[in-house]
Amino acid sequence: MALPKKATAPAVVGLNIGSLDFYTGGGGLPEGDYALEFNAQMFQATDAKGVTKGPFRLGVMVTAHPLSDPSPEAVKTQFYSMGTSAHLSFAPNPETGKGVVAVPGGPASTLNNSTNWAILIKSLYDSGLPQGVFTNDFTVIDGIHVHMQHQAEPVERAGFQSKTAEFTEDRKPGSIAVVTEIKEDGKPWDGSGGIPEAVAPAKTAGKVAPKAATKAAAKAPAAEVEDEVLIAAQSGITSVLEKKPNGCPKLALRTGCFMYIKDALKSVDMAQAVIDTYFGTDEALESVVSQLGYTVDGPMVKPA
Repeated sequence: MALPKKATAPAVVGLNIGSLDFYTGGGGLPEGDYALEFNAQMFQATDAKGVTKGPFRLGVMVTAHPLSDPSPEAVKTQFYSMGTSAHLSFAPNPETGKGVVAVPGGPASTLNNSTNWAILIKSLYDSGLPQGVFTNDFTVIDGIHVHMQHQAEPVERAGFQSKTAEFTEDRKPGSIAVVTEIKEDGKPWDGSGGIPEAVAPAKTAGKVAPKAATKAAAKAPAAEVEDEVLIAAQSGITSVLEKKPNGCPKLALRTGCFMYIKDALKSVDMAQAVIDTYFGTDEALESVVSQLGYTVDGPMVKPA
């Protein structure tokens, strides 16, 4: 009598989790005109069903506000990775989330130039971002107005394997949303640009809120520090409004004020203290600009 055959278990089919085609990061960015915000963070991709897949990666979450539709529902996000191993050497700035800091003892001192983030930042420079404006603080380019469209990723990335890049073998060439134009009226470092009025600044997962008290504030009595911060705020805001006497977007004023204080006083701590103290609410900003003959009007600061 023949023995019954044992049931054969179905073959286990491995999913190609090594392919970026298997992941989504906010739905992608269709071609169009956007105001952009940038936040450094660790991010884990999800599949089409919202299930997390793969390891966390260091990179930049770009929040894109369509210039033609300021409604919150129209806002899109796209994560740009800095590379599979970038987190071993760098981490999001724990104070602001607006840059990266070195990990003590990390194996690398630079980032790979073939990652999605490197390609995006190169597209900004190719579109006219001045050298030296952006160093390690996204605040200076938050609110930039751009045109974005997809470009084919470098051919050599298909099938490429690297310890620091973000792709593996047997991978089809994809596309990357990049900047192809910076709008003339959308340059925060020149006092223009900004986020569309109906949209509040994005709250990005992984970003750590700035501390209310800074190192500058911790070194002196409260009243003295408040006076120093107010004087710095008045100087920084005045420096911007002297160039824009008819007013400018709040975001542009924030960026210009930060840059002036950082450079003039040689203190990032004081610059951040001014931002934390006077740019958190319209009421706080009004308390300073009103002394200079201006008022806060929606997303703008205008002559009173």
